[in-house]
Amino acid sequence: MSDHTRASRYSNGSLRTCQNCARAKIRCIRSVPTESCDRCERLGKTCHFHPGRRANAVPRLSDSKDRRIDALEAKLDRLLAQASIEDKSPAASTPGPIEDVIDKGLLTIEAASLLLQDYRRTLMPYCPFVVVPPHATAATLRRNKPFLFLAILTAALYDNMPLQRTLELEVKHAISNCMIFDGPVSFETLQGLLVHLAWCQYHSRPRRFSQYLHLAISIITDLQLDRAPEDRFWRTRVDFNGELDREISWGREERRAVIGFFWFSSSISQILQKRSSFSFIPYLETSCEFLASTAEYNSDRHLLHLIQLQRLSERIIAASSQHTSEPHDADALEQCYRDRRSELDLYLAQLPFPLTDSHILLMQYHTAELYLCQVTLFDYKPRSQHRQHDSPFQIEALRLGLTAARTLLEFYVSLPLRQEVAFNNAGWVQLGFAVTLACKLVVAAADPLIHPHTVDLTRALNLSNMLSRCTIRIQALITSQMDARGDRDVFYHHEKRLKRAQWWFESRSLSRSQPLECLPAAVDPSSRASISHTSPEEEVNGYGAVSREGFDFQWPGLFPSPAFDDMFADWIAQGSTGF
Repeated sequence: MSDHTRASRYSNGSLRTCQNCARAKIRCIRSVPTESCDRCERLGKTCHFHPGRRANAVPRLSDSKDRRIDALEAKLDRLLAQASIEDKSPAASTPGPIEDVIDKGLLTIEAASLLLQDYRRTLMPYCPFVVVPPHATAATLRRNKPFLFLAILTAALYDNMPLQRTLELEVKHAISNCMIFDGPVSFETLQGLLVHLAWCQYHSRPRRFSQYLHLAISIITDLQLDRAPEDRFWRTRVDFNGELDREISWGREERRAVIGFFWFSSSISQILQKRSSFSFIPYLETSCEFLASTAEYNSDRHLLHLIQLQRLSERIIAASSQHTSEPHDADALEQCYRDRRSELDLYLAQLPFPLTDSHILLMQYHTAELYLCQVTLFDYKPRSQHRQHDSPFQIEALRLGLTAARTLLEFYVSLPLRQEVAFNNAGWVQLGFAVTLACKLVVAAADPLIHPHTVDLTRALNLSNMLSRCTIRIQALITSQMDARGDRDVFYHHEKRLKRAQWWFESRSLSRSQPLECLPAAVDPSSRASISHTSPEEEVNGYGAVSREGFDFQWPGLFPSPAFDDMFADWIAQGSTGF
C-alpha cells in the first residue's frame, strides 16, 4: 500500500486500530506501508479496519450494527477459548459415587457389623417400626439401603458421643441432598428418618424433631402411604399403557413405618401440648390388624395395642382446657374421668400378654394414667373461682396419679444398669412428664383435707428418695466427652434437670415444714399451734399436712410462677426448637 493510499485511508475516516488488535486490546502498529499491521502480518491473520465516523456526520445504522456484531464475535471467541480449557481440565470428568462413612474412614465395615448387631439386640425393641431382618448384613444394608444404614449406625453409637455427632452431620447432609437438592426420595429415606427421629435425644442441640417429622409426613403424602395400596394413584390413571394403574407398595415394612410416625407424632405432641402433625386414620388400625394376623416378628403383635392405647390417650385430651374455651362443668369433668378410667382398666384387662412384656407399652400405659390425672386435676377451667378440690373423684384421681408415678419411676430405677440408653425419644419425654407431675401431685396431696386420704401413697412414693435414685442412675451414664462444638452428652443435661426438679420439690417441702413464716401476722395462736404440729413419722418423710389457712393455692394454677413449667419444657424440649 502506497503512502498516498494509506493517507487517503486515514483521511477518509478509517480507524487506526484493526479489528484483531481491538479484540486483543493491544496497540496496533504498522511499521511498513502494507495493508496489514505488524501483529496480523506476523500471525498471518487478515487485517481489517472499520471505517471511522466522519466528523459532523450523522452516524449510519450499519455502524452500530457492525459494532454489535463485533462485540458478539469477541464474546463468542472468549467462550470458545474457555470451553476448550475446561475440556482439558481433570475437574470436568464425570463425578464418581458418593463416599459413605466407611469410605471416609470414620468406621470400618467390621465395626459397622457390630453396631448393626447392637441395633437389633438393644435398640430395635424400643422401635418396632423399623425391623432389620436377621439375614441382613452390614454389607447388604450398606449397598441396598445406604441412608437407613447410616441412620442405624448413628443411633447405635450412643457410647461414642463425638463420633455419633460426626455421623449425625452425615445424616443431615444426606437429608438435605435428597429432600432439598436433586437426590432420590424413596421409601428407604422414610425408614431412615424414622430411625433418626426415634433416638433424636442423642442429636446435637437444637434438635429438629418437628422439622424431620414434617419431612417424613411429606414423603408419606407424596407416596400415598396413608392409604391401602389398591387405592393409590387413582386420580392419575390417565396413562393408556396402564403403567400408572399398578399397585405401588413396600409390603409390611411400609405399614410398620407409617404406624411408627403416627405413634411418635401423637404421643409426644400430647405431652408437649402441641397439635399432632399426623392425625389418626382408619387405615392405621387396619394395618395393625393385618400385621398381627400375619406376624413376621413377635413385635408385630404389639403394634395394634400401641395404637389402641394411643387412641385412648387422644380421647383424654378432649377434656383438656386446650380443646375448649368454655369453663368445665364439674359433673361433666367427673363423667369424663370415669369414662376414660374405665377404658384404661378395660384395656389392661383385655391385653393378651402381661404389660411387662413390652417396655414401651408399659411406659405408655402409665403415662396415659398420669395424663388423665393431669387433665382432671390441673388442666381445666373451673366455673367457680373457689372450687372445692377434695371431692371423692378428685381424691380418686390424685391416688391414681400417685400410684402411676410410683409404678413408672420404680420401673425405671429397677432396670438393669444402662438399659435406658436404648429408650427412644418418646420414652424420655414420658419419664420427664412423670417426674414433673409426681412433684405436683405430692405437693397437692399435702392439702390438709386430702392428706389423710393420700398419706399412704406419698410415703410409698417417697419422692425425694426416688429422685435421688433417678439422679444416681443418670450420673452413671455421664462421660467427660465433648463434641466438636464443646457440648456434653445428653445424660449430663438430664442430670441437671433432675437436680432442678429435686431442688424445687424439696424447697417446697421445706417451706411446708416451716409454715409459721408463711402466715399473716393476724393468725391467732391456736391456729399456729395446730399448723406447726406434725407427727414424727410425717416429719421424717417430709410430706406432713399443712392447715387449710397455710395452704393457699388454686389447683389449676398450682404454680403461679412460670419457672417450673419452664423447667419441664427444658426437660423435654432439650433445645430452642424441636423436642
